[in-house]
Amino acid sequence: MARLTGALADPAEVVGYPHAPVWAVLAAALLAILGFVNHVRFVRGGPGGTWAARYFDTDIPKELRNLPFAQLPGAVMLAMWAVMLAYTRVSGQETWDAVMGLFLFASFAVGGVAVKRLYRPPRRAKPRWLLEEEERQAR
Repeated sequence: MARLTGALADPAEVVGYPHAPVWAVLAAALLAILGFVNHVRFVRGGPGGTWAARYFDTDIPKELRNLPFAQLPGAVMLAMWAVMLAYTRVSGQETWDAVMGLFLFASFAVGGVAVKRLYRPPRRAKPRWLLEEEERQAR
């Protein structure tokens, strides 16, 4: 007879987290990679890049203009989710399950940084070319 999992299983047989679907792991990993690549494109793009044009366009809401500053912490958060979701395939050891649970909650703090940067990006998050361009436009 096949082993039952979830609510129908004997509590002694249920161990670890329920398995995350593979598509969820892949989606989180791909979105993390996309966020990292877009962050690099923004930093290396300079004042003539697509992201810079969006940043200086005052007709666009500030949340979209500041999106490049949230991409790196957002990518880190999604990478943490991908690790946690992938871990569910091998979970079952109590200590590591607890560590992964804390890891998941830590990802929410990184996500909070991403959300904050959508509204008020810190000066240290801005590339040098952007700071120079802002100073030039302020004159």
